[in-house]
Amino acid sequence: MEKEMKLQHFSHIHPLIFTKRQVNEGEDINCSGCEKAVLGPSYNCCKCKFSLHEICAKLPFKINHPFHRNHPLILLSKPPTQYTECLCDFCDKTCNSFVYHCFTCRFDLDIPCALLQPQVTGDFLELERFSHKHQLIFIENHVNQGKEVSCSGCKDMVSGPSYSCSNCEFFLHRKCYMLAPEINHPYHREHSLILLTNLPPSYSSCVCDFCLKTCQGFVYHCPSCKFDLDIECAFLPLCITEPESHRHQFIHLMKALSFICDACGVKGDHHPYLCTVCQVIVHEECRFLPHTIKIIGHRHPVTQFYFLQGSKYSKQHCGICHNEVSSNYGGYGCLGCNFVAHVNCATVNSVSMDATLLKSQGQDENIIFRSDDSSNLITDIIKEINLEGDMVAMVVKHFSHPHKLTLNEKVNDDKLCDCCITPILEPFYSCLECDLFLHKTCLQLPKRKQHPLHPHPLTLLSNHPNFEGLFFCDACHQSCHGFTYNCDPCNFNLDVRCGSSSNTLKHEAHEHPLIFSKGTECIDCSACGYGNDYLYSCFDCSFALDFNCASLPHTVRHRHHGHPLDLTYQDSADQNYCNICEEEERNPKHWFYCCKTCNFYAHPKCATGQYPYIKLGKTYPYEAHPHRVAFVHKTRSHPPCSRSGNPCKGLALECTKPQCNFIIEWCHVEILHF
Repeated sequence: MEKEMKLQHFSHIHPLIFTKRQVNEGEDINCSGCEKAVLGPSYNCCKCKFSLHEICAKLPFKINHPFHRNHPLILLSKPPTQYTECLCDFCDKTCNSFVYHCFTCRFDLDIPCALLQPQVTGDFLELERFSHKHQLIFIENHVNQGKEVSCSGCKDMVSGPSYSCSNCEFFLHRKCYMLAPEINHPYHREHSLILLTNLPPSYSSCVCDFCLKTCQGFVYHCPSCKFDLDIECAFLPLCITEPESHRHQFIHLMKALSFICDACGVKGDHHPYLCTVCQVIVHEECRFLPHTIKIIGHRHPVTQFYFLQGSKYSKQHCGICHNEVSSNYGGYGCLGCNFVAHVNCATVNSVSMDATLLKSQGQDENIIFRSDDSSNLITDIIKEINLEGDMVAMVVKHFSHPHKLTLNEKVNDDKLCDCCITPILEPFYSCLECDLFLHKTCLQLPKRKQHPLHPHPLTLLSNHPNFEGLFFCDACHQSCHGFTYNCDPCNFNLDVRCGSSSNTLKHEAHEHPLIFSKGTECIDCSACGYGNDYLYSCFDCSFALDFNCASLPHTVRHRHHGHPLDLTYQDSADQNYCNICEEEERNPKHWFYCCKTCNFYAHPKCATGQYPYIKLGKTYPYEAHPHRVAFVHKTRSHPPCSRSGNPCKGLALECTKPQCNFIIEWCHVEILHF
């Protein structure tokens, strides 16, 4: 593949030209990225003395490096401006040019150290700079023939199974050859420790931080903290992986001590329990914590750990209370989701316990609900066809309707889904005998589920028992028609938009997952600017959404405009007013709806209306009137309310009989029935 001859690099204002040889032979030229001599292919500036090795010119902007596994490192053309001096955290040399930087930890790697990527053979880690240059030969049973040799890893005498080099005096016990490339150790819980086969270049000597002896062989090293353990101390019987593997007996200390429990992180002030092998000290009740539990609001089982292992869990906020989880103490975590929780938060919110959770396939569906559980489905397939290898249900029977429903692929945005009360903008099912429409996704909703807003299981109802199916959503605080997730004993209701959410939310407006959290005074909804009791938040970016904004439809129609209006997250418009209300200026930092064809812009509340999830035109019997009434929205004519005499503006119930002038404002209906 031909090289790119011209490059516009982010670190330099002029274009760089590719050359295969040194530009000015006989003249010393250093790379502006790594500060080493340029002797081969490079990119060079014709206007000034700026050069980059080919490899330095093509460095990735972001890397994940084994020397700093907690966060990605970002390539900077210069050290951060707040530094008076920038030192590489691996070699301790001064960084004057390119540097890989972690903004969270203020961790830095110069380019030579950043290029030290690990090579793994089996479970043995070799770093390119420190690996042995010759091939090692396995000896099943090493016998000393008049000369004792020491292991280059631990410096003990070599005997039994080992590896040796035929070219030089390099020997390794098999156990040292098989050393894990990375460990988590209770003596240094903040970060993982990386195996080094030689000391870092900045070290003239190395002292083990546990036994305080000089390290002679391999060492486990933390580049961030300059923490070191020799091999012997690293593998004293201290390392804990999971509590399930803890086979030792706890000893009850018959002495009143003030301590912090290693299992839950909570202070204790009376007789603790100690494992003399693992050096773990716990409350009496924490000895019996279940290894695996299922918690409300998280779909996977979570397992107990004794300290937060940085390489496994990238997030360090509790998924329930959203406060920080200390890496020094225990908790519960889900490896698949990077979900962690404090012990007390997880056990208070648990719904099922221990090993039976993973081994049993027949859990009570009133306790644990799985989206792939056939007992939780609400649709019977009557007819399906094969489309390009996929079986597609063409005709179904749904619990909400007495007739068969047929699949339609054609979008019909003039119709509303009877489940979520939003326009039909995707494949849907409809009844050929009556006016009923359901999105395909709404048809597949589970009939029971847990939700982080409520401690009890919720059941899907197609028609709320209140006034003709009308209910108040306890998440977004909207009056709604459509299906509801309901807890009858608590009179708790969620519309399906809010009810379909869980502990985490992925929204196209933000690149990171959003975590369900209790609102605080210091953070408001990024879409509307208002505070709320509950939010979906990104702790890295201070981005948050309340339930109402998180469930806004992507497309709406408005009677004042002929085209669909699309939800827009960033404002690049020249004008910041709303074309619907024409009175209130739009905040350019907040979301809005727009038609880009016509330059038509609107507040979300103006585009969707005050009652966006009430189905207008639907008729009902009304106990206070002999005829059927319909929901209407009065914007032009304002007849007097039959109850208060005030002009009806906005939502109202109106008699369907043309000769009857009965109409009642919705506020008075709510007073009567809610």
